[in-house]
Amino acid sequence: MPADGTTAAPPEAPLPTPARDGTAIETTEATTEATTEATTEAATGTTEAAGVARCGVVLIGHGTTSSALLDAARSIVPGALLEQVRALDAGAGNTPELRERVCAAIEEVDEGGGVLMLADLMGSSPCACGMKESVGHGFAVVTGLNLAMLIKLATLDRSESPRVLAQACAESASRSVCIKIRDQDGEIGSCPPQG
Repeated sequence: MPADGTTAAPPEAPLPTPARDGTAIETTEATTEATTEATTEAATGTTEAAGVARCGVVLIGHGTTSSALLDAARSIVPGALLEQVRALDAGAGNTPELRERVCAAIEEVDEGGGVLMLADLMGSSPCACGMKESVGHGFAVVTGLNLAMLIKLATLDRSESPRVLAQACAESASRSVCIKIRDQDGEIGSCPPQG
């Protein structure tokens, strides 16, 4: 609450973003919900309990996907909610240098609450490297790294276990995937509701 005793206005839902071709890109319900939750937490000063070990987070992906997605999420989510997330760009894949960087990142982010790894592809060299280097840490991995997953991560209490955080991120990512099709008659069909 501001010092003058008034209450802050609730955060507004994000508006559709224009695409390059001038059409509107729909904002999914999952993205809107996660952004609103993150904005509300930042505005109300909700923080995690002091002294509780937090789950560290490492993103890993081919090329520059992990740092690009983290930058995009940070541009959407207010404040410093994703500041302690570490992005590792694997380039072409598993190399001795990548193994050293993964090991260092896991050690850096693990505050005693374990590590959540968000990877682009299950079974890929970067993901396999991360899983191998995680031995000795409480650990969970979620693959299919996407923007909805990172926005959801910003809203979560990182004192939860890697397993709990992984499940919440995976559910958000799954809800964000939708198919919309305009058939020849101009009718629009979409993916069935997920249950």
